[in-house]
Amino acid sequence: GGNTAIDAARTAWRLGAEVTILYRRTKNEMPAIRDEIEEALAEGIKMEFLAIPTAAIPVNGRLGKIRAQRMTLMGFDEAGRPKPVPIPNSEFEIEADTLIPAIGQEPDLTVLEGFKSLPLTKAKTLSVAAETMATEIPGVFAGGDVVSGPGTVLQAMADGKKAAESIHRYLRGLSLEREYKPTEPLYEVPPVELPAEELFSLTRPAMPKLAAEERRGNFREVERGFTAEMAVKEAQRCLRCDLETLRLKRSKA
Repeated sequence: GGNTAIDAARTAWRLGAEVTILYRRTKNEMPAIRDEIEEALAEGIKMEFLAIPTAAIPVNGRLGKIRAQRMTLMGFDEAGRPKPVPIPNSEFEIEADTLIPAIGQEPDLTVLEGFKSLPLTKAKTLSVAAETMATEIPGVFAGGDVVSGPGTVLQAMADGKKAAESIHRYLRGLSLEREYKPTEPLYEVPPVELPAEELFSLTRPAMPKLAAEERRGNFREVERGFTAEMAVKEAQRCLRCDLETLRLKRSKA
């Protein structure tokens, strides 16, 4: 149900496959980006919710079917997410000649087997102090996916910057406590003055997209980009981020 699953499904569909995604929770719990899910559905990719694969069944020496089981959500797991529980006697089969696993990931910590005192979280990632990226072993710092689990490059870079600052302080015998100072603006930007009627007509423009029927069999860019006029209007709206606050105040009044 994550972005990797959606990417794999949309790629396979473009290569000519008929694709079905099996996900053990509902659409509401899918961690993938909302727009990606909707675009996949628009392209005709099927999604079997509340279903988990249990077996790959061979036919004539190769994959022929996937056996799956229906699930229901009962209570919550350790991460606070709705917990999927198998429904007895609810197995069903889907014909398939290819299976693409796209499930959760965890770091390979075999290289750290000698560091027995490095504590791990329930997700099998390294436990660190969030502000300093320091582990419980003095002088050992960690960041990125080995701490957060699967994340983005930007998140890993941010962790690296925090860890570098902590290492710098540690090597000099200084406190690891981080100092926060407000950033002063380099120059004042005058507010954009717009007529009242234009202020309240500014809304986020819909991104022009390639029609779903034109995406099959190719990897053309789906999002076509704004026209010059749309880009200018979006920039005007962006420079007036206080408008949403004004609208909220007016609606509550």
